[in-house]
Amino acid sequence: SRRAQEQTEQRPTPTPTPTGTDMDRPAALALLAALCVSLCSGESCLEPAITPSSYTTSDAVISSESVFIVEISLACRNGAQSVALYADVNGKQFPVTRGQDVGRYQVSWSVPHRQASSGRYEVKFFDEESYSTLRKAQRNNEDVGSIKPLFTVNVDHRGVWSGPWVSTEVVAAAIGILVYYLAFSAKGTIQA
Repeated sequence: SRRAQEQTEQRPTPTPTPTGTDMDRPAALALLAALCVSLCSGESCLEPAITPSSYTTSDAVISSESVFIVEISLACRNGAQSVALYADVNGKQFPVTRGQDVGRYQVSWSVPHRQASSGRYEVKFFDEESYSTLRKAQRNNEDVGSIKPLFTVNVDHRGVWSGPWVSTEVVAAAIGILVYYLAFSAKGTIQA
């Protein structure tokens, strides 16, 4: 046993060699990063078919701002389901959120009632590529009118109702004073 122990002490210990997984680690990380980028970025939508619906605030009495909500159902010819969209309304951009259902999207924004005039609002929807081009043109003070949106939705806003011209409290007070005056006048006529 002593002799076996001496032989093991004299043998050189082998140096660890890199295994196949250690050598492929950079390639695996690069593949994983490429996969993440492709999955995280939105797909391109070819020939979009949309079904829009919209809501705008109509009563200024119960809200402090006019709210606009546009919901769309989007179907692409190429079957894209994870399309990243952005909306542009009068030169202001808003992110478009995906709904829980496939192909459902929503964008909303609000403005003070005085700035929300009645009329038609054009909401331009852009995919990631065209939105990037739009933002670049805005940064460089270039013409953004030449950038074509993926599709456009028109929202009709009828304006907001600010309530009656005279509040109900004033009308009730005026009626009360009139009734009191008529009763007091009738009392004076009866006593005379």
